[in-house]
Amino acid sequence: MSAHPEFVIVGQGLAGTALAWQLLRRGRKVLVVDRGSGGCSRLAAGLITPITGKRVAKSWRWDELRPAAETFYREIETRTGATFFHPREAIRLFATANERARYSGPDGDVGARGDWFNAAFGGFVMPEAARLDVPRYLEASREYFRAIGAFCTADLDPKQIEPTTATVRVTQLGVEAQTLAFCRGFAPDGDPWFGAIPFRAAKGEFLTVWVPGLAEQRVTHRGVWLAPLGDEVFRVGATYSWHQLDGVPTAAGRTELEGRLRELLRLPFEVIEHRAAVRPIIGGSVPVLGRHPDSPRVAFFNGLGSKGSLLSPFFANQLAAHLCDGGKIDPEVDVRTFLNRVSGLHNPE
Repeated sequence: MSAHPEFVIVGQGLAGTALAWQLLRRGRKVLVVDRGSGGCSRLAAGLITPITGKRVAKSWRWDELRPAAETFYREIETRTGATFFHPREAIRLFATANERARYSGPDGDVGARGDWFNAAFGGFVMPEAARLDVPRYLEASREYFRAIGAFCTADLDPKQIEPTTATVRVTQLGVEAQTLAFCRGFAPDGDPWFGAIPFRAAKGEFLTVWVPGLAEQRVTHRGVWLAPLGDEVFRVGATYSWHQLDGVPTAAGRTELEGRLRELLRLPFEVIEHRAAVRPIIGGSVPVLGRHPDSPRVAFFNGLGSKGSLLSPFFANQLAAHLCDGGKIDPEVDVRTFLNRVSGLHNPE
């Protein structure tokens, strides 16, 4: 581990991993610090989906985010020798006639077998969809970082970070860097710099199920998403709850997911595993990034929510350009916008 990295990144989830790669691509020295206990990113389904939500609407900034994500993940696959980015069409089945009426795009035969799915209202195919194997991506990245001396395991105390005019000191690690970036996801204890930013964090629960006889290889959406893992095993998600923000699965969450799954499937299933995590959602469900206005040696990249696999490559690149070369951050995602809302000031220009 170098005692003189240019950038220290706290957290090796989707945000921190993407930022580390984008800085390494620019030839910068990086140290990624992670407490190693897992987090929301390690439970992420990795779905990259063009049409989402109850409004059946196109994903925010899809046309620039999707190609940026594929280019990024393909490059990291080459550098790590691992395979984790899988373009594959997905299908959306309408739950009601009203939901079908809200959709204005092309539809047609989605090839959903009637003995597998309840598909009375039809649906549509999403050919540009993809899936990121998040655990494999994070593990391959961590091994690469470790091999070049750019990773260490530590539960970093934010109070042990001392920004100065020219550097930031991490006394707990005996490290001094140009900039430290918090990429910790939802941190209920906050930190002295960005703790004022209001999270709308949401707990999500997920099931792993065995569905004998189901051979669908596409991710299927209808009330829940159903993602194949192989050998008739599927991942099912997800609930949203703004209470009890912890990683503890609940009976209510399992009941909700099983009920929605029965509405989708015509086949019986068996629950193998039930897990939960907290999504780091901020404000209007957009990522938040940039330097602190009063402590510019401290930066922030957070708020990826449930679309981190799609959002992280593009916005990590934007933040890396800003940190290295003074590049512009979009005002709608600039951390100063959110801090100014708290203090009652105007948004940054």
